[in-house]
Amino acid sequence: MHFNKTSMAIIGLSMMNYAQASESSDIETFWIWVALFALGMVGIAILFISSQQTKKLQQLHQSILNKQLEMEKSQNLLLTNMSENIHNIAKQALEKSQHIVDKTSKSFKNKEDMLANVEHRLLDVTNDLIDFLRLKSKKIEIVNEEFNINNVLNELSGSICSEFSGSRVELIFDIDKNIPRRLVGDSLHLGQTLKSILEHIMDQVDLDEVKLEISMFDTFEEQVELQFQFSDTSRGLDPEALENLFVPYYDEETGRYVGLGLFVAYELISMMGGELSVQSTVGKGSLFTLSLPFTVVEKSNQRMYRLPEKILIEKKVFIVDSNYNSALAIKKMFAYFRHEVKVLSQEEFMKNIPNLTPFDIVVLHESLFSIRLVEYFKKIKMGKELKVVALNSLLQSDKKSFVNEVIDMHLFKPLNQERIFEMIVNMYNIKTPVSMEEMKKDDIKRVQTHKTHIAETKGITKNSFKDFSGKNILIVEDNLINQKVLINLLHLSGMDISVANNGQEAVDLVKESKVQFDLVLMDINMPIMDGYTATQMIRLDRKFDALPIVAFTALVLDSEIQKMFNSGINAFLAKPLNIGKLYTALSIYLSDTASVKSKERELESKETMTYAGINIEEGIKHSNNSEALYLEVLKEFTTAYGTSDEIFAKLIQEHRYEQVKLLCVDMRGLTGTIGAHDMHALVTEILQQLLYKKYELLTNFKEKYLFEIQTLKRSIDKYIDAA
Repeated sequence: MHFNKTSMAIIGLSMMNYAQASESSDIETFWIWVALFALGMVGIAILFISSQQTKKLQQLHQSILNKQLEMEKSQNLLLTNMSENIHNIAKQALEKSQHIVDKTSKSFKNKEDMLANVEHRLLDVTNDLIDFLRLKSKKIEIVNEEFNINNVLNELSGSICSEFSGSRVELIFDIDKNIPRRLVGDSLHLGQTLKSILEHIMDQVDLDEVKLEISMFDTFEEQVELQFQFSDTSRGLDPEALENLFVPYYDEETGRYVGLGLFVAYELISMMGGELSVQSTVGKGSLFTLSLPFTVVEKSNQRMYRLPEKILIEKKVFIVDSNYNSALAIKKMFAYFRHEVKVLSQEEFMKNIPNLTPFDIVVLHESLFSIRLVEYFKKIKMGKELKVVALNSLLQSDKKSFVNEVIDMHLFKPLNQERIFEMIVNMYNIKTPVSMEEMKKDDIKRVQTHKTHIAETKGITKNSFKDFSGKNILIVEDNLINQKVLINLLHLSGMDISVANNGQEAVDLVKESKVQFDLVLMDINMPIMDGYTATQMIRLDRKFDALPIVAFTALVLDSEIQKMFNSGINAFLAKPLNIGKLYTALSIYLSDTASVKSKERELESKETMTYAGINIEEGIKHSNNSEALYLEVLKEFTTAYGTSDEIFAKLIQEHRYEQVKLLCVDMRGLTGTIGAHDMHALVTEILQQLLYKKYELLTNFKEKYLFEIQTLKRSIDKYIDAA
């Protein structure tokens, strides 16, 4: 075969092109593999990162779950400690009351006072128990309605000062001038939480001063935030005590129950959308800060308290109190009315009494009054109008007040803006003109006014109220438990009972109902319309002038009682309920022969019934000897724990032994309190098995638990039906 040059060139060129093509193909293949490798590495990296993120998310989820379980466990422990200790405090209080009766050599009056304190403590425990059970069964509702914050503060001071009467603690309300008079919120639970916190603080030893400061802050929403700060001069709390602050316990040394109401208060505050925080330093006292949202009524109205006459503003006021911080808080309240206020310390005043002639109002602590000072005031009053106000603490109101014609008004601390407003108006005797209609009303026969404290009729039972059978009464009360207690007490009486939840409902029922009421039992501190206003609205119609209206209230100040009478109330009963006094009040207005009938009823024999699994008499004793309160405890118990056998069986089946323990500790405290001895013995036995970790034996208790809880529930239902 022969090849010419051209052919050889073509062949050479072809071979070169093939080599180049082959080399190019190898390069492309190489880069394809590089790209595939890189893509694989990126994929692996993405998978690794995704795996790590998934792992982190799982860890975060598990962490959140653990925290939630820990929080749930802590909450359950709080509930457990409360329910377990309720039985102990009831038992201790009963033993203490018996010791007072049997052993104390003090006078009858002192014994009565000491027993009253024990009863108050038992009543508080019972009310906390009811709230505890209602929280367990999620039955507590937050109701936001319009209310007067001054009524809440007045009832708070009345309750606290009655409970801690004789205490040397200086209790101060320091209220900013921009705090609205009327708000929209849950006034009932607000008062309950403030009372629980203040009771806890007042129980501290070595306490000189407690101050409640109230401030207001605007929010980005339509609402405002009210801040309630309680500061005290106690020993303070160490970190461990602070951590366990909301775990209630019985203090053996002081014989006082500590912190029982704080847990309920904490839960209620959370339900109302608020926050509660506590700071404390050993040796420097504690600071409780409560923040709650409210809606302001008439937010555009900057001055909520308007004096009726111009001559009442811009007065010169001189203040001396035994506590300088208290004097400064009072100064703020007088300054609201554009008064020029001067405050002097007690020490400076006693060193050198200044010239008081330039002043229009002089406010002095009662301890500063002397014969020389009284003569000085008389001399000033001969030349000008001077108003002299004697100042004292409601906590020491059991002491006899200094009385002299030179004193125009007596003022009791702690104070609020409305009380200062009312004092100024009353002190200068500003009266509105009397209309012809009012003059005509003077000719109408009015019902008797009973201005003294109602006496207690002894030996009163439920059956005693049958003396008023056929009468129509209206109960005006915003507290559901108080409503139930009164209805339960009177439902066997044969009286026709109607209920109003606030003052407005009461006015509507009285004026529009076809029923003619024989008596109205009127609470004072209520939302929407308070008892003062409701009574005034009823009295506007002359045909109701003969309708007896009896106040049922925790307000105890003479000025508040006088305000009741001024509004048209005929008599007042102090809270908590005393059935002997209630009977007396009803007998005053409903029957002339009731007391005679009552004596006859005391001789009536009462049929005693026995109930399987529960000692009713013992349970009633643990409920402050109030059958009505005991019935409420039983109703709430069956709601919260009536089907606990199902929970018990499920927990054992799922081997959740810690939860079994929590349930049984709850049941041990509660069943001991209500007198359910058989159930109490059973759960104590189960707890013994849990203590020794004999979990395999727990299955044997399923049927026993079912039998006992059903027996107990049947007995409770039977007793409630018969009550």
